[in-house]
Amino acid sequence: MTAPASIDLRHAPVLGVLWMTAAALCFSIAIGFVRHLSDTYTTFEIAFFRQVLGLVLASLWVWRAGFAVLRTSVLHLHFVRAILAYGGLVGSYYAVRLVSIADTQALQFTLPFFTFVFAAWVLNENIRSHRVVTTIIGFVGALIIIRPGFVDTNIGMLIALGASALFAGSDVTNRYLSGSDAVGTIMFYGFVIQLPIGLATSIPGWVTPSLAELPVIGMFAVSAVAAHWCLTHAFSVAETSLVSPVLYLRLPFAALIGFVFFDQVTDLWTWIGAAVMIASTVYCTRVDARVTATQTTKF
Repeated sequence: MTAPASIDLRHAPVLGVLWMTAAALCFSIAIGFVRHLSDTYTTFEIAFFRQVLGLVLASLWVWRAGFAVLRTSVLHLHFVRAILAYGGLVGSYYAVRLVSIADTQALQFTLPFFTFVFAAWVLNENIRSHRVVTTIIGFVGALIIIRPGFVDTNIGMLIALGASALFAGSDVTNRYLSGSDAVGTIMFYGFVIQLPIGLATSIPGWVTPSLAELPVIGMFAVSAVAAHWCLTHAFSVAETSLVSPVLYLRLPFAALIGFVFFDQVTDLWTWIGAAVMIASTVYCTRVDARVTATQTTKF
């Protein structure tokens, strides 16, 4: 399947990278809250908290923008995106229970490899050579960080890898949808579809939150929803294969949160790997911006 010629997939690389950097920070904050909340609530219930606030905010946007924004000719793809995203979300949240925050984030840095395959197949995107090289270098940076972890692999690591593949499928579907539907529309349908799934799966182990815990749950939900809002904006203005590697920035953010709040000490290899990933991302952004400027000048 290829994107229809009538769909305008905009390309603003710098803006896309900025949106994705904000998403990386919000994702790291959210995953820190997930680790904290996991001591009391099930993974499904934590995901449900996120869906509730997300649907409220998305509904407010629809009310202000008008119900006409809900018109879509690709409703089936909204279902595909929502289910893939929910699977990736639950998998990534559950992995935090089994391995460190930094390790879960590093393992999900395999996402660009899955994304390259899906983007080339679904969107027929032109994967430039410097992006391929940059992603490989970035993945090497991730391997530098989690090198000891691969020796003693556990189920949590496999779950994190599976979540990465599901997120990649969701991201590519998101990119396709952004060519015809608004960001708010995509998010609204995502929350509407995911909410009943989240409720059904959270009921068996439901724990009613106390008043003292509500502010923490609220901050978690806000950071999680903000992360996906930024993510959706990033994919709406830049190609999937470009902005996906920017999520590497989650690692230094997550490592810092793990150290400060959970006494998870991150060794020197983590910072060396993070430096490699950040450098590769900056290089890719600069090269792609230069290529885009050159192409624009020709016209």
